[in-house]
Amino acid sequence: MNNFETFDNLFQLSALTIMLLAAGGWGMKLQSRKLVVLACGYGSFILGLLFYMLHLAIIGDIPRVFYVSESSWLAGYLFFLFLMTLREDRQNLCIKAVPAVLAVLTVAAAVYNEVMGGSLLLSLTFGVIAGFIVYISAVRIHRAKSQRTVPSPFDIAMVAIVIFQNLVYFLSEYVTDYTRFNVYFAADILLTLTLCSLLPFLKKEVQQP
Repeated sequence: MNNFETFDNLFQLSALTIMLLAAGGWGMKLQSRKLVVLACGYGSFILGLLFYMLHLAIIGDIPRVFYVSESSWLAGYLFFLFLMTLREDRQNLCIKAVPAVLAVLTVAAAVYNEVMGGSLLLSLTFGVIAGFIVYISAVRIHRAKSQRTVPSPFDIAMVAIVIFQNLVYFLSEYVTDYTRFNVYFAADILLTLTLCSLLPFLKKEVQQP
């Protein structure tokens, strides 16, 4: 199929595969569980994308009944949440008002945008997982600002990933032309690039004394 969606999918597949191999290799070399978990997250995204691309190439349409891709992408976010807990001392996760509000808004946006497909259960599950990711990231960013230090780029990237993921599904409701570059593909490419940015940010954290 000769359209921009093919290019977008191939770009995402190639970029995430490179990140998977690099994260796995560095994880083994540095003996870092965090990098290995990140590699697992990339792998989950790749598996979901492969199913989506094969279904699109063979059937000629996006998957509408079986939520194989969505389940794989959801697993990717579970790995990201696990990674966030590895980076944060649970005793420091006291309840903060602003991060809690952001987490609730994340859940609401996921359900409204029907993220992870038309399944309410999957959308709600993603919203809860993404909400916890946003909450932990927001707490860490708030703590850094209160201590007058620079917030971790990894935390900022995680919040951006959740935003772009919601934006992609929101824009998909209004975009019908998948043959040319448009705002939908711009958001999807930004999502891919932000996912790729997690590796150098995390590697720098791991290598810090």
